[in-house]
Amino acid sequence: MDLFTLAAPVFDLAMKISGHNQVLVELGNRIKKDELKRHSNGNRNSFNLNQTKFKTEQKSEKKKSSIKLLDLGGGTGELANHLPKNLKVTVADPSQAMLAKGRKKEFSQEVKFELADGADLPFAAETFDYLTISDALHHFRQVETALNEAARVLKPGGKLYILEFDPTTLFTKTIIFFEKIAGEPVNFYQPQKMAEMMAESGLKTEAEYLNKSLYIITAKKAAG
Repeated sequence: MDLFTLAAPVFDLAMKISGHNQVLVELGNRIKKDELKRHSNGNRNSFNLNQTKFKTEQKSEKKKSSIKLLDLGGGTGELANHLPKNLKVTVADPSQAMLAKGRKKEFSQEVKFELADGADLPFAAETFDYLTISDALHHFRQVETALNEAARVLKPGGKLYILEFDPTTLFTKTIIFFEKIAGEPVNFYQPQKMAEMMAESGLKTEAEYLNKSLYIITAKKAAG
């Protein structure tokens, strides 16, 4: 087991104490709103935002309207607990230990776990409606390649959400210190630089700070 995997519980505890775990709720809510808009426009399903339940007229219709989300660098799949229940979620991560832990969890929607490196995703082009990278991009050794891969597997009109830390803040500098000790990559970028990198991958982006140290990038792939 790698050093970072051993240190992960301590890191997770720090995230909870600092309140950063709440951003997963925020990310989930944004995707729920996207789905509400999608289904309202399609007039096929009704979405109860408070209960996060989708209703379909027929089982066959529900199957046809299944929406796929890739949680890249998703570890044990914690984000799935905050996502709409109609999504088919794939959690991709390079850590066997994290994936094994995630497979033992119970989820309200369909969740599968895949061993994968962000720079070489084992998925066909235009597979996913949504792609999320939550507090994980800085671990990637080939960030630009990973962003290109994310754009490749995203469907036309699909959305990519990235949660990341601003490297100029004290909180992030503390994270960088400990992750360097663990031998992890520390590829942190400020929002403007991140947006520029994603634009090179053909994604239209916008950035917003959720708190002093954490920001969210929302990117959309052009419709075909």
